[in-house]
Amino acid sequence: MSEVRVMTGAGEWLLRLRPDSDADHPAPALSPATVAEAEADLGPGPVAWAVETAAGAAEKCARQSPEVADGPVGLRTTRRSAEACCIAILRGLLHDTPADRIDAPPEAVDGNRDLVHRGVPLDRILRAVWTSHVHTYGRLLSALRLLVEAERWPDESERVARLSFAYVEELTAAFATQYAAEREHWAGSLMAARRKLVDDLLAGLHADPATVVNTLGLDLGHHHMAAVVWTDAEGDGQSASVPLHRLAADLVGVSQPVRSLVLPTGTSELWAWLSWPHPPPTDLVSLVRKETRARTAHHPGGVYVALGPPARGDEGFRGSHVAARETQRVAQALGDPGTYAYADIAELSLLTADTGHAERYMRDVLGPLAGPGPKAAEIRETLRRYLAHGRSRTLAAEELFVAPNTVAYRVKRAEELMGRPLPQDHLPLRLALEISRIITP
Repeated sequence: MSEVRVMTGAGEWLLRLRPDSDADHPAPALSPATVAEAEADLGPGPVAWAVETAAGAAEKCARQSPEVADGPVGLRTTRRSAEACCIAILRGLLHDTPADRIDAPPEAVDGNRDLVHRGVPLDRILRAVWTSHVHTYGRLLSALRLLVEAERWPDESERVARLSFAYVEELTAAFATQYAAEREHWAGSLMAARRKLVDDLLAGLHADPATVVNTLGLDLGHHHMAAVVWTDAEGDGQSASVPLHRLAADLVGVSQPVRSLVLPTGTSELWAWLSWPHPPPTDLVSLVRKETRARTAHHPGGVYVALGPPARGDEGFRGSHVAARETQRVAQALGDPGTYAYADIAELSLLTADTGHAERYMRDVLGPLAGPGPKAAEIRETLRRYLAHGRSRTLAAEELFVAPNTVAYRVKRAEELMGRPLPQDHLPLRLALEISRIITP
């Protein structure tokens, strides 16, 4: 698509698009280089609008087609694809680009490839594409009515509808072609056979032990510890996967399992199983945490490792993975890269298993203290540590690297926001503060 701003004038209003002023603006899912390229053509405001629009579209896709946006990495991949397509549509509308000159964004192609490897049917993918576009189109029409003179509404609405839907027709045709080619290539690979067998085992289906050994290299009778490794770094996909494979090799090396399986599930995530004929060492999590901290300290965007508890047999294979995926959910919400064991987050997992109920409880207990923004979050975190240390300002201050008087001030401010002094029974308050770490107000 042309980088030169040659406009007919009809689409000039698109340069005045801005994200909602009363909302917390999501960070871009695309790489900084891709965002910079888009901003050079559209400007920062329209790109921020596209980022916000794509985030909303991805949330809708996650609700309507959960297999497309499965887990935090799947949701981020969906966001990245939606963001790239939204920006492509804006640039096409701005320059009045014919539909046959719209190319499928590389980020969307990469996301499509990941969905093939995960076995997501094409019709679910295309449904997600149209769900995303209907959301985008609705926001475009709302913005058009605000930014375009009333007498131009009919003509510009027709142009936006005609071109944007033609663009999506071209994109879906490209995705379908690429899906078929990738599926044909993938179907005959050993990795596909491994993924199919793993999916069957996770679904509780019976598998012949000899087939498991020959295909996965695992003995289901062993003790298994599952791991999920993923990164928040954005890039060309392949570069992001390199440190994950190295980290997986390090994970196997430090754990010294008798058998192991590493299974890539996308460009920025992989699953692993470590197996021993006897229970693994009790200090294994500490060893893994130490090794991964040293290996990932300088990785852009941060690398996460989620570990399930060791367990035996086919139920252990499945149960440890389920726990690792739940650990992944909580770790991603905490937003602090590192190594997490299920034991580290079990309480947070339980508290936030039903997010709707957990959020209601948090808001009922915290009141205005559950407000948005970094200041409120800082006060909540200070109060959480203060209560965790038995109301010790000194211990809380040491953990937060602030003065005890700062802790005292923030605790007083928390009381003011809640409209009451701290209760003697502070268990409900501590539970609500823990929930607020995961469910961001």
